[in-house]
Amino acid sequence: MGAGDYDAIVLGGGHSGLVAAGYLAGAGQRVLLLEAGPRLGGPVATVEFMPGYRTTIANSPGSLEPMIIRDLELEAHGLRFQPIDPTLVHPLADGSLFVGWRDRARGAAQMEAFAPGEAARYDAFFAYLDAFARKLGISMFRAPPGLQELVRNLTSLEDQEAFGRVFLGSIRDLMRQFDLSWQTQALIGPMAVVGGSCTPSTPGTPVNLLARPLSLASLAAEEGYDPRRMPLRGSTGMPIGGMGAIVEAMVSSAVSRGVVMKTGAPADRILLRDGAVRGVVTRDGDEYRAPLVLSAINPRVAVCSLLRDEEAWAPFRERMAKRPMDGKAFKVVLALDGIPRYANAPADADPAQLASAQFRIAPSLDYLEESHSDLLLGRIAEKPVVWGLCPSLSSPGLAPAGRHVLSLNVGTAPYRLKTGDWKTEREALARRTIAACAEYMPNLPDIITDWRCLDPEDFEREFGLVGANMVHGDLAPWNSFWMRPLPGLHEYRTPSRGLYLSGNGTWPGNFISGLSGHNAAQAALADLRAGLLHERV
Repeated sequence: MGAGDYDAIVLGGGHSGLVAAGYLAGAGQRVLLLEAGPRLGGPVATVEFMPGYRTTIANSPGSLEPMIIRDLELEAHGLRFQPIDPTLVHPLADGSLFVGWRDRARGAAQMEAFAPGEAARYDAFFAYLDAFARKLGISMFRAPPGLQELVRNLTSLEDQEAFGRVFLGSIRDLMRQFDLSWQTQALIGPMAVVGGSCTPSTPGTPVNLLARPLSLASLAAEEGYDPRRMPLRGSTGMPIGGMGAIVEAMVSSAVSRGVVMKTGAPADRILLRDGAVRGVVTRDGDEYRAPLVLSAINPRVAVCSLLRDEEAWAPFRERMAKRPMDGKAFKVVLALDGIPRYANAPADADPAQLASAQFRIAPSLDYLEESHSDLLLGRIAEKPVVWGLCPSLSSPGLAPAGRHVLSLNVGTAPYRLKTGDWKTEREALARRTIAACAEYMPNLPDIITDWRCLDPEDFEREFGLVGANMVHGDLAPWNSFWMRPLPGLHEYRTPSRGLYLSGNGTWPGNFISGLSGHNAAQAALADLRAGLLHERV
């Protein structure tokens, strides 16, 4: 085997690529991982935004699959979670705070204050989604189902009604069916629209609430797994060392399995011959050969750029180029010399405890609707939706001693502005974001010592996120299951033998689960065991 010869090449060192590389290497493959950027981990990598102040683009590890933590032995490679209590603080339009304590009784009591019987209605809402996910009977740990498989179990009129509500109705309408209070609707709504350019009134938005129910249902459907062993989502807490600790553990695990990693090595072409993959050429002209190439980058880049000269891929290139890709990523990072303090906090709550939790600024469903409507119209939001975290409270090493870093992700920043440009608008949105948080954290402006923001163009340039789209194509029914990334490319395998697609642009595409990396690697390993790939050349 020459220096440029490997059993498998993985393109992209984000979390999906690291997961895929770990599984391939764990099965005995000699793996090369090529990352275009200067660091591994993509949006999960730790970045120093200001001297001494570090955080990641992503704030929450809630969707990382416990199965992947186990299979890649991430705990043996240093990954530890610190349970945070509460897990969420969500200010509401009436000035009150909903605090997501781990004690379910405390959460239920707050909901009962919204309206008598509200806790039971909330439980019934999610029980409805859990039951629907079980009824579908599909697994997120395999290639996505086609339409016939997706609906094969929906034989009763009641089942079909549920399909219509979840896939064809809006999250606003579904919550109305359960008579949920406006406060509870404000709590649930952001989760249904976080993955796309849509509003709470957009048809199909309830599908985004199926990620957790489908994961639990998948474990029940997979032989050898007991759903009772599945940790409650959100109960893992925050990684000690910040979100970047997940990447560090994945890198350590992959290296221990023999994976060779190269950063600053963007691919220029995927090499094919006689209908099969033969390797990769980088922009620097380095050629690496392997009978298996797994692309964990945005599928548009893989299909339209890296396969640009392949005649057989012309129909896919044409369709992929038309796939909507405009995203909405915008970030503000604040250096603080104190702890943010909430107005109207419960008298018995420790301010530092509350400040350690993730928080959302989306105080009502109408606020969410207006902010996302601005997004669709190409305007910076008057009322930004913010997903925030102060990671230095649980991992003090992320900021200088006695200081803190506040990580704010804005979910409604249009990639293409209708008027103006991001050079002129970025500071306006950053200041609106800080003001939106300060409405509920009144001391915030007084403790800011420095700040930095990343606009959508920064995300594309610095992190390689096409269109500033964090999920490589919106999460919506029309862009999920057999439609992700395109029909004919949806099963991780491609028409070119030995070439596989992975990453968030493939099923299930839900942020930091690691499932697309797992699933694509399992497809490739199954083909290897079946003798379907060429030998090394």
